[in-house]
Amino acid sequence: MLPLIIAIIVIVLLIGLFFVTFVINKKTPVPPECKDLSDSLKCESCTEASCALNKIHTEIRKEEK
Repeated sequence: MLPLIIAIIVIVLLIGLFFVTFVINKKTPVPPECKDLSDSLKCESCTEASCALNKIHTEIRKEEK
């Protein structure tokens, strides 16, 4: 019974760690030196909404307008 409880605690901690790092990563702004890479990123053909590069490319395009 004890190994099962330990396994459940480890799994919950790993899921919690994933969630926290995911939220922190979403809130982190794009560094200024990475915004210069927008010319080399050709993401217009990508339609995946969850793609991080596509979101960065869209943000840069909005700032240019």
